[in-house]
Amino acid sequence: MKALLAALLFVFFAAGSTTVLARAKTLEGYWKGGGSFVSASGTKERTRCRATFRARKRNRFAVFARCAIASLGTIEQTGIVRRTGRNRYAGRFTNEEYDISGRIYIVLRGSKQYITLRSSKGRGHLTLRRRH
Repeated sequence: MKALLAALLFVFFAAGSTTVLARAKTLEGYWKGGGSFVSASGTKERTRCRATFRARKRNRFAVFARCAIASLGTIEQTGIVRRTGRNRYAGRFTNEEYDISGRIYIVLRGSKQYITLRSSKGRGHLTLRRRH
C-alpha cells in the first residue's frame, strides 16, 4: 500500500513539474514589470505594466497590457504576437484611446521577457517578470 501511495505521489508531482516547466517556456500567463517610453518628441518617461498572454492558434498569443505612465495615467494595449524563433516573438499592438499602433518584439529568457515597442509616436523598452 505504501509503495502504491508513493508511486501515485511521484506521478502527481512529476506531472505538476512538467506543467510548470512547460509554462516557463511559453509567454502564456501573467507578467509585470516596467521600463521606459520615449515619445517621438524625445520626452522619456518611466512606465510600470501588467500583462496577460493567452495562447491562441499554434505559436500565437493574444496580449492585454495595462500600463501606468505619469503624463497619460493608466493606458491599455492589446495585441497579437507569434513565435518567430527560439524564445523570440513579434507582432502588433494597438491602443485605441490614444490612436497608437505599432510593432512589439519579445525575447523570453526564463521567467523574464524583454520587450521592445516601436510606433510612429515613440518607442519603449520593458522588462517583465512572470507573476505566480
